[in-house]
Amino acid sequence: MKQLGCCTSRDGLLVVGGRVKNKDDAALPVLLPRDAHLTKLVVRRCHEETGHAGRTTTIHAIREHGYWIIGVRRVVSQIIKSCVHCIRHHGAPMGQKMADLPDERTTESPPFSYCGIDCFGSFPVKDGRKTLKRYALLITCLASRAVHIETLDDMTTDCFIDALRRVMAIRGPIRQIRSDRGTNFVGASRELKQAWEEMPKDDLKTALLGRFQCEWLFNPPSASHAGGVWERLIRSARRILNGLLTSPGVTMTTSSLRTLLYEVMAVMNSRPLSVESLEDPTGPLPLTPNHVLTMKSTGILPPPGVFERADVYLKKRWRKVQQLADAFWEKWRKDYLVTLQSRRKWQCERPNLAPGDVVLMVEDGVCRGDWKLARVEEVYASEDGLVRRCLLRVAKPTHVPGDDSGAKPTTMLERPVTKVVLLARGDESSVR
Repeated sequence: MKQLGCCTSRDGLLVVGGRVKNKDDAALPVLLPRDAHLTKLVVRRCHEETGHAGRTTTIHAIREHGYWIIGVRRVVSQIIKSCVHCIRHHGAPMGQKMADLPDERTTESPPFSYCGIDCFGSFPVKDGRKTLKRYALLITCLASRAVHIETLDDMTTDCFIDALRRVMAIRGPIRQIRSDRGTNFVGASRELKQAWEEMPKDDLKTALLGRFQCEWLFNPPSASHAGGVWERLIRSARRILNGLLTSPGVTMTTSSLRTLLYEVMAVMNSRPLSVESLEDPTGPLPLTPNHVLTMKSTGILPPPGVFERADVYLKKRWRKVQQLADAFWEKWRKDYLVTLQSRRKWQCERPNLAPGDVVLMVEDGVCRGDWKLARVEEVYASEDGLVRRCLLRVAKPTHVPGDDSGAKPTTMLERPVTKVVLLARGDESSVR
Protein backbone atom coordinates (compact mmCIF):
# COMPACT_ATOMS: atom_id res chain seq x y z
CA MET A 1 0.00 0.00 0.00
CA LYS A 2 2.86 2.37 0.77
CA GLN A 3 4.43 1.68 -2.63
CA LEU A 4 1.21 2.65 -4.38
CA GLY A 5 0.91 5.91 -2.47
CA CYS A 6 -2.80 5.46 -1.82
CA CYS A 7 -4.87 8.46 -0.92
CA THR A 8 -8.51 9.49 -0.70
CA SER A 9 -10.07 11.40 -3.55
CA ARG A 10 -12.67 14.18 -3.27
CA ASP A 11 -15.39 11.59 -3.79
CA GLY A 12 -14.19 9.55 -0.84
CA LEU A 13 -12.70 6.77 -2.98
CA LEU A 14 -9.37 5.14 -2.28
CA VAL A 15 -7.17 5.85 -5.29
CA VAL A 16 -3.60 5.11 -6.28
CA GLY A 17 -1.38 8.19 -6.14
CA GLY A 18 2.14 6.96 -6.66
CA ARG A 19 4.80 9.34 -7.90
CA VAL A 20 2.53 11.32 -10.22
CA LYS A 21 1.97 14.80 -8.77
CA ASN A 22 -0.48 17.55 -9.63
CA LYS A 23 -2.81 15.08 -11.29
CA ASP A 24 -6.57 15.34 -11.31
CA ASP A 25 -8.28 12.95 -8.88
CA ALA A 26 -10.59 11.77 -11.64
CA ALA A 27 -7.60 10.44 -13.59
CA LEU A 28 -6.22 8.45 -10.67
CA PRO A 29 -7.08 4.70 -10.78
CA VAL A 30 -9.49 3.47 -8.13
CA LEU A 31 -8.03 0.81 -5.85
CA LEU A 32 -10.09 -2.41 -5.71
CA PRO A 33 -9.55 -5.37 -3.38
CA ARG A 34 -8.77 -8.79 -4.78
CA ASP A 35 -11.75 -10.83 -3.55
CA ALA A 36 -14.56 -8.28 -3.83
CA HIS A 37 -17.61 -9.06 -5.93
CA LEU A 38 -17.30 -5.68 -7.64
CA THR A 39 -13.78 -6.62 -8.73
CA LYS A 40 -15.03 -9.74 -10.47
CA LEU A 41 -17.78 -7.79 -12.24
CA VAL A 42 -15.25 -5.24 -13.50
CA VAL A 43 -12.88 -7.93 -14.77
CA ARG A 44 -15.69 -9.81 -16.54
CA ARG A 45 -16.93 -6.61 -18.18
CA CYS A 46 -13.46 -5.70 -19.46
CA HIS A 47 -12.85 -9.27 -20.58
CA GLU A 48 -16.07 -9.27 -22.63
CA GLU A 49 -15.39 -5.82 -24.11
CA THR A 50 -12.00 -6.98 -25.39
CA GLY A 51 -13.62 -9.89 -27.22
CA HIS A 52 -12.59 -12.51 -24.64
CA ALA A 53 -8.92 -11.74 -25.22
CA GLY A 54 -6.05 -13.00 -23.10
CA ARG A 55 -4.82 -11.90 -19.70
CA THR A 56 -2.53 -9.08 -20.82
CA THR A 57 -5.15 -7.40 -23.02
CA THR A 58 -7.75 -7.67 -20.26
CA ILE A 59 -5.40 -6.08 -17.71
CA HIS A 60 -4.73 -3.14 -20.04
CA ALA A 61 -8.48 -2.65 -20.48
CA ILE A 62 -8.92 -2.59 -16.70
CA ARG A 63 -6.24 0.09 -16.37
CA GLU A 64 -7.85 2.15 -19.16
CA HIS A 65 -11.17 2.09 -17.32
CA GLY A 66 -9.49 3.58 -14.28
CA TYR A 67 -9.17 0.63 -11.91
CA TRP A 68 -6.19 -0.76 -10.06
CA ILE A 69 -6.72 -4.27 -8.70
CA ILE A 70 -4.40 -5.80 -6.13
CA GLY A 71 -3.02 -9.06 -7.55
CA VAL A 72 -4.65 -8.36 -10.89
CA ARG A 73 -2.87 -11.15 -12.77
CA ARG A 74 -4.23 -13.83 -10.48
CA VAL A 75 -7.75 -12.37 -10.50
CA VAL A 76 -7.87 -12.08 -14.29
CA SER A 77 -6.50 -15.60 -14.74
CA GLN A 78 -9.24 -17.00 -12.49
CA ILE A 79 -11.97 -15.15 -14.38
CA ILE A 80 -10.68 -16.28 -17.78
CA LYS A 81 -10.35 -19.84 -16.52
CA SER A 82 -14.02 -19.85 -15.47
CA CYS A 83 -15.35 -18.02 -18.55
CA VAL A 84 -17.82 -20.33 -20.32
CA HIS A 85 -17.22 -18.68 -23.71
CA CYS A 86 -13.44 -19.18 -23.46
CA ILE A 87 -13.83 -22.76 -22.22
CA ARG A 88 -16.17 -23.56 -25.10
CA HIS A 89 -13.66 -22.40 -27.70
CA HIS A 90 -10.31 -23.12 -26.04
CA GLY A 91 -10.90 -25.38 -23.02
CA ALA A 92 -9.10 -28.72 -22.83
CA PRO A 93 -10.94 -32.00 -22.16
CA MET A 94 -10.99 -33.28 -18.62
CA GLY A 95 -8.68 -35.94 -17.24
CA GLN A 96 -8.34 -38.11 -14.20
CA LYS A 97 -5.62 -39.97 -12.39
CA MET A 98 -4.72 -43.29 -13.99
CA ALA A 99 -6.66 -46.10 -12.37
CA ASP A 100 -5.05 -48.99 -10.55
CA LEU A 101 -4.51 -52.20 -12.45
CA PRO A 102 -7.44 -54.65 -12.23
CA ASP A 103 -6.98 -57.86 -10.32
CA GLU A 104 -7.03 -59.80 -13.60
CA ARG A 105 -3.64 -58.32 -14.51
CA THR A 106 -1.95 -58.83 -11.16
CA THR A 107 -3.25 -62.26 -10.13
CA GLU A 108 -1.82 -65.59 -11.26
CA SER A 109 -4.31 -67.39 -13.49
CA PRO A 110 -4.27 -69.99 -16.27
CA PRO A 111 -3.48 -68.51 -19.69
CA PHE A 112 -6.44 -66.93 -21.50
CA SER A 113 -8.70 -66.97 -18.45
CA TYR A 114 -9.05 -63.17 -18.49
CA CYS A 115 -8.74 -61.74 -21.99
CA GLY A 116 -8.99 -58.57 -24.01
CA ILE A 117 -10.11 -58.77 -27.64
CA ASP A 118 -10.22 -56.55 -30.70
CA CYS A 119 -10.31 -56.85 -34.49
CA PHE A 120 -8.03 -55.28 -37.07
CA GLY A 121 -7.66 -55.39 -40.82
CA SER A 122 -8.72 -55.64 -43.57
CA PHE A 123 -6.40 -57.83 -45.64
CA PRO A 124 -7.04 -58.47 -49.35
CA VAL A 125 -6.98 -62.14 -50.41
CA LYS A 126 -7.53 -63.88 -53.74
CA ASP A 127 -10.27 -66.48 -54.12
CA GLY A 128 -10.05 -67.55 -57.75
CA ARG A 129 -10.61 -64.39 -59.70
CA LYS A 130 -12.24 -62.57 -56.82
CA THR A 131 -10.52 -60.25 -54.40
CA LEU A 132 -12.03 -60.52 -50.94
CA LYS A 133 -11.40 -58.88 -47.58
CA ARG A 134 -10.38 -60.81 -44.51
CA TYR A 135 -9.93 -59.59 -40.95
CA ALA A 136 -8.02 -60.69 -37.88
CA LEU A 137 -9.21 -61.24 -34.31
CA LEU A 138 -6.58 -60.64 -31.62
CA ILE A 139 -7.10 -62.08 -28.14
CA THR A 140 -4.56 -61.35 -25.41
CA CYS A 141 -4.26 -62.82 -21.95
CA LEU A 142 -4.31 -60.01 -19.39
CA ALA A 143 -1.99 -61.85 -16.98
CA SER A 144 0.62 -63.64 -19.10
CA ARG A 145 0.31 -61.17 -22.06
CA ALA A 146 0.12 -64.10 -24.47
CA VAL A 147 -1.54 -63.51 -27.85
CA HIS A 148 -3.82 -65.61 -30.03
CA ILE A 149 -4.82 -64.45 -33.54
CA GLU A 150 -7.67 -65.92 -35.59
CA THR A 151 -8.86 -65.14 -39.11
CA LEU A 152 -12.31 -63.63 -39.72
CA ASP A 153 -14.14 -63.87 -43.02
CA ASP A 154 -16.16 -60.74 -42.15
CA MET A 155 -17.04 -58.54 -39.19
CA THR A 156 -20.45 -60.06 -38.46
CA THR A 157 -21.55 -61.43 -35.10
CA ASP A 158 -21.83 -65.02 -36.36
CA CYS A 159 -18.31 -65.05 -37.76
CA PHE A 160 -16.93 -63.60 -34.53
CA ILE A 161 -18.70 -66.21 -32.38
CA ASP A 162 -17.26 -68.99 -34.57
CA ALA A 163 -13.74 -67.55 -34.13
CA LEU A 164 -14.28 -67.22 -30.38
CA ARG A 165 -15.33 -70.85 -30.15
CA ARG A 166 -12.18 -71.87 -32.04
CA VAL A 167 -10.07 -69.96 -29.54
CA MET A 168 -11.84 -71.64 -26.62
CA ALA A 169 -11.37 -75.06 -28.22
CA ILE A 170 -7.61 -74.44 -28.40
CA ARG A 171 -6.90 -72.30 -25.33
CA GLY A 172 -9.64 -73.50 -22.98
CA PRO A 173 -12.63 -71.69 -21.44
CA ILE A 174 -12.50 -67.93 -20.90
CA ARG A 175 -13.82 -66.49 -17.65
CA GLN A 176 -13.87 -62.82 -18.58
CA ILE A 177 -13.65 -60.81 -21.82
CA ARG A 178 -12.93 -57.09 -22.10
CA SER A 179 -13.55 -55.25 -25.36
CA ASP A 180 -14.79 -52.04 -26.89
CA ARG A 181 -18.38 -51.57 -28.03
CA GLY A 182 -17.99 -52.88 -31.56
CA THR A 183 -21.25 -54.03 -33.12
CA ASN A 184 -20.02 -57.61 -33.49
CA PHE A 185 -18.89 -57.71 -29.84
CA VAL A 186 -22.16 -56.28 -28.52
CA GLY A 187 -24.15 -58.63 -30.75
CA ALA A 188 -22.13 -61.65 -29.63
CA SER A 189 -22.63 -60.76 -25.97
CA ARG A 190 -26.37 -60.47 -26.54
CA GLU A 191 -26.54 -63.74 -28.46
CA LEU A 192 -24.59 -65.69 -25.85
CA LYS A 193 -26.62 -64.23 -23.00
CA GLN A 194 -29.86 -65.12 -24.75
CA ALA A 195 -28.63 -68.67 -25.43
CA TRP A 196 -27.70 -69.03 -21.76
CA GLU A 197 -31.19 -67.98 -20.65
CA GLU A 198 -32.81 -70.46 -23.04
CA MET A 199 -31.16 -73.40 -21.29
CA PRO A 200 -33.40 -75.51 -18.98
CA LYS A 201 -33.37 -74.42 -15.35
CA ASP A 202 -31.86 -77.50 -13.80
CA ASP A 203 -30.08 -76.86 -10.50
CA LEU A 204 -27.32 -79.40 -11.08
CA LYS A 205 -26.80 -78.40 -14.69
CA THR A 206 -26.82 -74.72 -13.80
CA ALA A 207 -24.24 -75.30 -11.08
CA LEU A 208 -21.96 -77.21 -13.46
CA LEU A 209 -22.31 -74.89 -16.44
CA GLY A 210 -22.09 -71.76 -14.29
CA ARG A 211 -18.40 -72.47 -13.79
CA PHE A 212 -17.84 -72.03 -17.52
CA GLN A 213 -20.01 -68.95 -18.00
CA CYS A 214 -18.11 -66.02 -19.52
CA GLU A 215 -18.40 -62.50 -18.17
CA TRP A 216 -18.25 -59.68 -20.71
CA LEU A 217 -17.07 -56.18 -19.78
CA PHE A 218 -17.31 -53.31 -22.26
CA ASN A 219 -15.23 -50.15 -22.26
CA PRO A 220 -17.03 -46.79 -22.41
CA PRO A 221 -17.71 -45.53 -25.94
CA SER A 222 -14.94 -43.44 -27.52
CA ALA A 223 -12.49 -44.57 -24.82
CA SER A 224 -9.76 -46.17 -26.89
CA HIS A 225 -7.23 -45.56 -24.08
CA ALA A 226 -9.16 -48.03 -21.90
CA GLY A 227 -8.14 -50.79 -24.30
CA GLY A 228 -4.47 -49.89 -24.49
CA VAL A 229 -3.54 -53.46 -23.49
CA TRP A 230 -4.67 -54.86 -26.83
CA GLU A 231 -4.33 -51.70 -28.93
CA ARG A 232 -0.57 -51.74 -28.37
CA LEU A 233 -0.40 -55.40 -29.42
CA ILE A 234 -2.36 -54.66 -32.58
CA ARG A 235 0.26 -52.04 -33.38
CA SER A 236 2.98 -54.67 -32.90
CA ALA A 237 1.10 -57.12 -35.12
CA ARG A 238 0.77 -54.54 -37.88
CA ARG A 239 4.46 -53.76 -37.64
CA ILE A 240 5.40 -57.42 -38.05
CA LEU A 241 2.96 -57.81 -40.95
CA ASN A 242 4.49 -54.79 -42.67
CA GLY A 243 7.88 -56.44 -42.30
CA LEU A 244 6.66 -59.74 -43.76
CA LEU A 245 4.68 -58.22 -46.62
CA THR A 246 7.51 -56.16 -48.06
CA SER A 247 7.28 -57.36 -51.66
CA PRO A 248 4.97 -55.26 -53.83
CA GLY A 249 2.02 -56.98 -55.39
CA VAL A 250 1.96 -59.86 -52.90
CA THR A 251 -1.29 -61.80 -53.11
CA MET A 252 -2.49 -64.26 -50.49
CA THR A 253 -5.28 -66.75 -50.15
CA THR A 254 -7.31 -67.24 -46.99
CA SER A 255 -5.20 -70.25 -46.06
CA SER A 256 -1.91 -68.41 -46.54
CA LEU A 257 -3.23 -65.44 -44.54
CA ARG A 258 -4.16 -67.76 -41.66
CA THR A 259 -0.67 -69.25 -41.72
CA LEU A 260 0.87 -65.79 -41.82
CA LEU A 261 -1.17 -64.64 -38.82
CA TYR A 262 -0.10 -67.72 -36.88
CA GLU A 263 3.52 -66.88 -37.66
CA VAL A 264 2.91 -63.36 -36.35
CA MET A 265 1.34 -64.86 -33.23
CA ALA A 266 4.43 -67.01 -32.64
CA VAL A 267 6.73 -64.00 -32.98
CA MET A 268 4.64 -61.90 -30.58
CA ASN A 269 4.55 -64.69 -28.00
CA SER A 270 8.35 -64.77 -28.13
CA ARG A 271 8.70 -61.10 -27.22
CA PRO A 272 10.35 -60.35 -23.84
CA LEU A 273 8.16 -59.09 -21.02
CA SER A 274 11.00 -58.11 -18.71
CA VAL A 275 14.22 -56.20 -19.33
CA GLU A 276 17.15 -58.38 -20.29
CA SER A 277 20.29 -58.03 -18.23
CA LEU A 278 23.05 -56.44 -20.32
CA GLU A 279 25.80 -56.76 -17.72
CA ASP A 280 25.67 -60.49 -17.02
CA PRO A 281 25.80 -62.59 -20.23
CA THR A 282 25.27 -65.75 -18.22
CA GLY A 283 22.13 -64.43 -16.49
CA PRO A 284 18.62 -65.83 -16.99
CA LEU A 285 16.83 -65.26 -20.25
CA PRO A 286 14.07 -62.62 -20.32
CA LEU A 287 10.53 -63.75 -19.60
CA THR A 288 8.26 -64.41 -22.62
CA PRO A 289 4.64 -65.63 -22.96
CA ASN A 290 5.94 -68.81 -24.59
CA HIS A 291 7.39 -69.85 -21.24
CA VAL A 292 3.90 -70.63 -19.99
CA LEU A 293 2.24 -71.52 -23.32
CA THR A 294 4.75 -73.97 -24.81
CA MET A 295 7.24 -74.27 -21.93
CA LYS A 296 9.96 -73.34 -24.42
CA SER A 297 12.06 -70.22 -24.33
CA THR A 298 13.00 -70.10 -28.02
CA GLY A 299 10.74 -69.23 -30.91
CA ILE A 300 9.77 -71.54 -33.73
CA LEU A 301 12.25 -72.32 -36.50
CA PRO A 302 11.46 -72.32 -40.20
CA PRO A 303 10.41 -75.79 -41.39
CA PRO A 304 11.84 -78.33 -41.91
CA GLY A 305 13.73 -78.62 -38.62
CA VAL A 306 15.63 -81.13 -36.54
CA PHE A 307 13.66 -82.32 -33.51
CA GLU A 308 15.23 -83.79 -30.43
CA ARG A 309 14.00 -87.15 -29.29
CA ALA A 310 13.93 -85.95 -25.69
CA ASP A 311 11.21 -83.46 -26.58
CA VAL A 312 8.81 -86.34 -27.20
CA TYR A 313 9.93 -88.93 -24.65
CA LEU A 314 10.41 -87.36 -21.24
CA LYS A 315 9.96 -89.22 -17.97
CA LYS A 316 7.39 -87.69 -15.66
CA ARG A 317 6.75 -84.84 -18.05
CA TRP A 318 3.85 -83.53 -15.94
CA ARG A 319 6.29 -82.73 -13.13
CA LYS A 320 8.54 -80.84 -15.55
CA VAL A 321 5.57 -78.88 -16.90
CA GLN A 322 4.40 -78.00 -13.39
CA GLN A 323 7.89 -76.92 -12.38
CA LEU A 324 8.24 -74.69 -15.46
CA ALA A 325 4.82 -73.16 -14.82
CA ASP A 326 5.74 -72.35 -11.22
CA ALA A 327 9.03 -70.85 -12.38
CA PHE A 328 7.19 -68.71 -14.95
CA TRP A 329 4.80 -67.20 -12.40
CA GLU A 330 7.62 -66.62 -9.92
CA LYS A 331 9.63 -64.76 -12.56
CA TRP A 332 6.44 -62.99 -13.68
CA ARG A 333 5.97 -61.57 -10.20
CA LYS A 334 9.58 -60.46 -9.78
CA ASP A 335 10.49 -59.21 -13.27
CA TYR A 336 7.32 -58.23 -15.15
CA LEU A 337 4.81 -57.16 -12.53
CA VAL A 338 7.12 -54.48 -11.10
CA THR A 339 7.32 -52.80 -14.51
CA LEU A 340 3.59 -52.00 -14.29
CA GLN A 341 3.92 -50.13 -11.01
CA SER A 342 4.60 -46.59 -12.22
CA ARG A 343 2.07 -44.27 -13.89
CA ARG A 344 3.56 -42.86 -17.07
CA LYS A 345 0.80 -40.21 -17.40
CA TRP A 346 -2.38 -39.05 -15.65
CA GLN A 347 -0.55 -38.91 -12.32
CA CYS A 348 -2.63 -36.28 -10.51
CA GLU A 349 -6.17 -36.45 -9.22
CA ARG A 350 -8.68 -34.06 -10.77
CA PRO A 351 -12.04 -32.86 -9.39
CA ASN A 352 -14.77 -35.38 -10.13
CA LEU A 353 -17.76 -34.67 -12.32
CA ALA A 354 -21.12 -34.56 -10.54
CA PRO A 355 -24.73 -34.94 -11.72
CA GLY A 356 -26.00 -31.64 -13.04
CA ASP A 357 -22.71 -30.40 -14.45
CA VAL A 358 -22.89 -28.79 -17.89
CA VAL A 359 -20.25 -30.12 -20.29
CA LEU A 360 -19.23 -29.93 -23.92
CA MET A 361 -19.04 -33.36 -25.56
CA VAL A 362 -15.89 -33.87 -27.65
CA GLU A 363 -16.67 -35.37 -31.07
CA ASP A 364 -13.84 -36.60 -33.27
CA GLY A 365 -13.94 -35.31 -36.84
CA VAL A 366 -16.41 -32.52 -35.95
CA CYS A 367 -15.58 -28.81 -35.79
CA ARG A 368 -15.25 -27.58 -32.22
CA GLY A 369 -18.01 -25.04 -32.76
CA ASP A 370 -20.42 -27.90 -33.56
CA TRP A 371 -19.73 -29.91 -30.40
CA LYS A 372 -22.93 -30.62 -28.48
CA LEU A 373 -23.85 -29.35 -25.05
CA ALA A 374 -24.80 -32.01 -22.52
CA ARG A 375 -25.74 -32.36 -18.88
CA VAL A 376 -24.27 -35.01 -16.63
CA GLU A 377 -27.05 -37.31 -15.42
CA GLU A 378 -25.04 -39.99 -13.64
CA VAL A 379 -21.40 -40.67 -12.79
CA TYR A 380 -19.67 -44.01 -12.27
CA ALA A 381 -16.95 -43.98 -9.63
CA SER A 382 -14.16 -46.58 -9.58
CA GLU A 383 -12.98 -48.44 -6.52
CA ASP A 384 -10.68 -45.53 -5.61
CA GLY A 385 -13.62 -43.09 -5.63
CA LEU A 386 -12.54 -41.26 -8.81
CA VAL A 387 -14.97 -40.72 -11.67
CA ARG A 388 -13.67 -41.78 -15.08
CA ARG A 389 -16.92 -42.21 -17.03
CA CYS A 390 -20.31 -40.59 -16.95
CA LEU A 391 -23.80 -40.72 -18.47
CA LEU A 392 -24.77 -37.61 -20.45
CA ARG A 393 -28.14 -36.25 -21.55
CA VAL A 394 -27.79 -34.73 -25.02
CA ALA A 395 -30.49 -32.91 -26.97
CA LYS A 396 -31.33 -34.29 -30.41
CA PRO A 397 -31.27 -31.80 -33.27
CA THR A 398 -34.38 -33.28 -34.89
CA HIS A 399 -37.92 -32.31 -33.96
CA VAL A 400 -40.52 -34.93 -33.18
CA PRO A 401 -43.55 -34.58 -35.50
CA GLY A 402 -46.74 -33.68 -33.65
CA ASP A 403 -44.91 -32.43 -30.56
CA ASP A 404 -45.95 -28.80 -29.93
CA SER A 405 -44.71 -28.60 -26.37
CA GLY A 406 -41.45 -26.99 -27.44
CA ALA A 407 -39.35 -29.50 -25.49
CA LYS A 408 -36.45 -30.98 -27.41
CA PRO A 409 -36.07 -34.77 -27.46
CA THR A 410 -32.99 -36.01 -25.66
CA THR A 411 -30.84 -39.11 -25.70
CA MET A 412 -28.52 -40.70 -23.15
CA LEU A 413 -24.86 -41.31 -24.06
CA GLU A 414 -22.04 -42.80 -22.00
CA ARG A 415 -18.64 -41.15 -22.37
CA PRO A 416 -15.27 -41.12 -20.56
CA VAL A 417 -14.22 -37.93 -18.80
CA THR A 418 -11.45 -37.46 -21.37
CA LYS A 419 -14.15 -36.79 -23.99
CA VAL A 420 -15.93 -33.94 -22.18
CA VAL A 421 -15.05 -30.31 -21.48
CA LEU A 422 -16.46 -28.94 -18.23
CA LEU A 423 -18.33 -25.66 -18.79
CA ALA A 424 -20.09 -25.10 -15.48
CA ARG A 425 -20.76 -26.94 -12.28
CA GLY A 426 -24.34 -27.86 -11.49
CA ASP A 427 -24.62 -25.36 -8.63
CA GLU A 428 -23.05 -22.60 -10.77
CA SER A 429 -24.78 -23.10 -14.12
CA SER A 430 -27.78 -20.97 -13.08
CA VAL A 431 -25.48 -18.10 -12.07
CA ARG A 432 -23.46 -18.11 -15.26
